[in-house]
Amino acid sequence: MPGESEEIMDLDLIERLMRLLESSDVNELEVSENGMRIRLSKTATQPARAQASSAASASATDGNASAPASASSVKSKDHVVVAGLPGTFYRSPLPGELPFVQVGDTVEDGRKLAIIEAMKMMNPVEADCAGTITAIHLEDGAAVAAGVPLFTIARSA
Repeated sequence: MPGESEEIMDLDLIERLMRLLESSDVNELEVSENGMRIRLSKTATQPARAQASSAASASATDGNASAPASASSVKSKDHVVVAGLPGTFYRSPLPGELPFVQVGDTVEDGRKLAIIEAMKMMNPVEADCAGTITAIHLEDGAAVAAGVPLFTIARSA
């Protein structure tokens, strides 16, 4: 049955993602693919956090990106959106076009913030809470690993 094998593949994917999350230093993982969205978390609550990495520590040169967040710079109402998969980070839909968002933009849950190209597939990075973009941690075209901070959002009250 076609539907049955698709369900098994989805379950297999979820199990592999769970093992990946357990064996990594990442506390939360979110993946969107083919209309399916899954978020896995090691903790019951989502503490505000930032993760330093070599890709995220690159200094921003375009003025629209900020330096990576440190543990002391992330406020309790802040939420860090992390990469769900490794690939190339793009802030705009096509080269030369305006970025999806800039620092200071107000976003709603589900708004597209960027895309990550992985294996020639364009994967959307979406806001998972409403608020204001306070930091963009990578430059356009930067290589990114799963779990690397991409955006900081000050949650709406």
